[in-house]
Amino acid sequence: MRKAAIIFVYFLFVRVAYILLSGFDTCQLCGDSGMINMLSEKVLAGNFDFDVGRFIVSPFYNIFIAAHKFIFRDFWSIALIISQLALSSLSGIYFYKLGKLLFNEKQALISTLIFGVFPLTLYWVHTFCTESLFQSLLIISVYFLVKSVKTKNYRDLIISAVIYSITFLTKSHILLYSPFIALFLFLNNNSIKKWTFPVLYGSISLLFTLPFGLFNLYHHDQYVLSSNGSNFQIYMGNSDYGYRLVVDVPSRESEEYDHLMMMRMSYFNGEIDNEIMKKPQAIKQSEYLDAAVNWIKKNPQKFLELKIYDLGFFLIPGVSFRHHSFTNWLFSFLISLPIYILGYIGIYRCLKSDFKKHFFSLGLFLSMLLFSVIWFVQNRFRTITIEPIYILYSGFVLSTLIEKIKTVNKSD
Repeated sequence: MRKAAIIFVYFLFVRVAYILLSGFDTCQLCGDSGMINMLSEKVLAGNFDFDVGRFIVSPFYNIFIAAHKFIFRDFWSIALIISQLALSSLSGIYFYKLGKLLFNEKQALISTLIFGVFPLTLYWVHTFCTESLFQSLLIISVYFLVKSVKTKNYRDLIISAVIYSITFLTKSHILLYSPFIALFLFLNNNSIKKWTFPVLYGSISLLFTLPFGLFNLYHHDQYVLSSNGSNFQIYMGNSDYGYRLVVDVPSRESEEYDHLMMMRMSYFNGEIDNEIMKKPQAIKQSEYLDAAVNWIKKNPQKFLELKIYDLGFFLIPGVSFRHHSFTNWLFSFLISLPIYILGYIGIYRCLKSDFKKHFFSLGLFLSMLLFSVIWFVQNRFRTITIEPIYILYSGFVLSTLIEKIKTVNKSD
């Protein structure tokens, strides 16, 4: 209990210091903050229709903000920052506990110390967007997932499933992790629990989709698990817009770049974008997918080039040098490079020694790889989803290296 309190205070201190020193306000780092604020106002008015035109937005964070506005009134923004800080600090405790489940206490502590100060983890902690809440929930969910296969306890499994459900209702891309969760539970259980654990986990997750899913089925003739933006994301990442966004990026001083950043997709994709936008959600999403498939058929060379870039940018650490200043890119690259190298080594070594135990990490890696290559690479999604796992395993490798160095020094 004392160690957990120390970790919480450590995370909280670092995050408060970052907020005070960074100078960023609560909406500066996320272009979606204005839209999210607007949707939270709709919730307060009793309207849960989160159709923003191109797709329907995941519901939980909009409701989360609305709850803060309802309870704390004029002080809602301060309360929201405190909530996100508290959850981020709490996730530090569960990050440490996850490390202890997988490794020894010293290795878990080294990983936790790194995670607490890792700059890209801090970036969105006080921003009014889904990133910070999503990462905190995901870490806690993964901890209870791994714990459930160790304890064989239904209580841990249910806690993980409930928190995972809230996680994908916050940011829907993590639904790609679902089949890997089922396989992880299947691999790590015997007899009847090989089946009951995955089925129960999936049933709880589906149960949590019912209110929002049925609401959208009634209003939009489409059952939506969390967000229905998957086909739009494929279209976004497999079109002339996606190609210019990733491969042939215009100068940051150009008018084209402004159109790119403002997501004026019709400027690059033509009138088809405006035509699809006019249609209802039940039709719109399938037409986005058709448009993406047609673009791939007409542009096989561009498509191949785009996928190579997507893969490269997913594997290479740091922010995109195409969209950030050289200084920011260099800093993020240098600070992340050791984490990535040691993380890749750690995951490989652990999978080699105990594949079933560490399969959850491979599943998370593969789900983000699929998202980044099939849809399109978004480094902030990678940062909040998989980089904590890289840090976890890099701490394991770093601790092993330190012990080896100590042993060599003693022998000398």
